[in-house]
Amino acid sequence: MLSTAIVVAVAFATSFLCVMTFRPLAIGMGLVDRPCARKQHIGDVPLVGGLAIYTAICVSSFLFVDFDNQYKLYLISTAFMVLIGALDDYHDLDAGLRLVAQFLIGSLMVFGADLYISELGNLFGGGSINLGWFAPLFTLLAVVAAINAFNMTDGIDGLVGTLSINTFVAMGILALFSGVVISSELPAMFLGALFAFLFFNFGRFKGGRYKVFMGDAGSMLIGLTMIWLLAYFTQGDGAFIQPVTALWLIAVPLMDMVSVMLRRILAGLSPLRASRDHLHHIMLFNGLSPFQATCFIGVVSAVASCVGIVTQLAGVSESTRLLAFIGVFVLYNSLMIKQDKKMGNHAQNLDLFKRLR
Repeated sequence: MLSTAIVVAVAFATSFLCVMTFRPLAIGMGLVDRPCARKQHIGDVPLVGGLAIYTAICVSSFLFVDFDNQYKLYLISTAFMVLIGALDDYHDLDAGLRLVAQFLIGSLMVFGADLYISELGNLFGGGSINLGWFAPLFTLLAVVAAINAFNMTDGIDGLVGTLSINTFVAMGILALFSGVVISSELPAMFLGALFAFLFFNFGRFKGGRYKVFMGDAGSMLIGLTMIWLLAYFTQGDGAFIQPVTALWLIAVPLMDMVSVMLRRILAGLSPLRASRDHLHHIMLFNGLSPFQATCFIGVVSAVASCVGIVTQLAGVSESTRLLAFIGVFVLYNSLMIKQDKKMGNHAQNLDLFKRLR
C-alpha cells in the first residue's frame, strides 16, 4: 500500500511540474485549443495535459517498473499514439490518416507484444467463443474502437479523466475480490498523473489562469491504455475480468461512440464528422454546467461499472449480461435520437428568431 502511494505521489508531482513547464511552451508554439462554434470555452487553452500525463508515466516507469518486452512495447506504442495525438492537436490531421495511424499502432500491441483478444467467453450459452484466426483482426478493431471512444468523450472539463479513473478503480476492485495479485504500478501512475491534470483542468488553480486541456494526445493515450489492460486482464490463465464485464467497465464512452456514429450514418453524415451530438453536449443543452455534466456522467459510469462487477461476482451468466448491455444500449440510443430531434428543433427555432430580428 505504501509503495503504491509513493508511485501515485511521484506521478502526481511529475505531471504537475510538466503542466507548469509545458504550458508556456505550448502558448508560444500555438499548441492551444481556440473557441469556435463546436468549442465554447473562453480563451485559448494549452493542450498539454496528455503530454504531461505521458511524461509522468515514463518517468515513473523508469523509477518503479521492471521492464519486460511487453512493457517496452507498451511505452513505444503509446509514444507513437501521443505523437499522433499531439500532431492532431496542432495541425488537425485528416480523420482517415488518424485511423491508419491507430491501426498501425494497434499492430504493435497485437503482433509485437503478442497481446490479443482470442476468447469472448460464454456469450450465447454454448460454451466459450474462441476467435481463432480472426483474433488479431478483432483486437485491432477493438483497439481502434477504444481509442476513438475515449477520444470522442473528451469534450468537457474532467470527463475523460473521471471516466478513466472509474475504470482503473473498477479493475482494481475486481482483482481484489477475485483474489488476484496484479501489478498496480501502471494504474497507480495514471491515477497520480490524472489527479494532477484534473487539478488544472477544472480551473481550480490560481482562479483558472493555469487551465489546460488534455488534447487528443491524452485521450488517445488513455484509450490505448484501457484496451491494452483489458486485453491483458480478460485473456489467458491469469484472467480475472470476463470479456462481457469489460463492456460494462467502459460502457459510457463505448455506448456514446457507437450511438453517435449510428445516428450520423442514419442522418446521411460521415460517422467521423465532428459535431455537438455526444452525451456531454446533450447534458449541456439540457441546462447542466460542464462540471455538473461531468459529475452526472461520472456517476452513470460508476453505476455501469458496479453492474459489471456485481453481476460477475454474483455469477450471473455472461449471455444474460450481454443481453442486458444490448438492452441498455438500445434504450440509450433511443433517448439520444429523441434528444437530437429536440436539439434540431431548437436550432431551427433559434435560426428563425435571429432572422426575424
